[in-house]
Amino acid sequence: MLAGPHPAVPADLAERAARRGGRILRRRRAAGTVFRLLLLAAAATAVVLAVAARLRAGEPALTTPPPEGW
Repeated sequence: MLAGPHPAVPADLAERAARRGGRILRRRRAAGTVFRLLLLAAAATAVVLAVAARLRAGEPALTTPPPEGW
């Protein structure tokens, strides 16, 4: 197998590989950007919900209710 003739390699193989690698890299960067934006949106939503829940809870009672049945 090694002693036989080598197969012909297309002349534009390196250019096609570089283009394909560039496309893969751009897609990977775009996916990372989208993931980071979704993560940021989820964090912002969590903060807004936490603040809204805290405001909705009202002020804490200053005294405890009287014990009943003692």
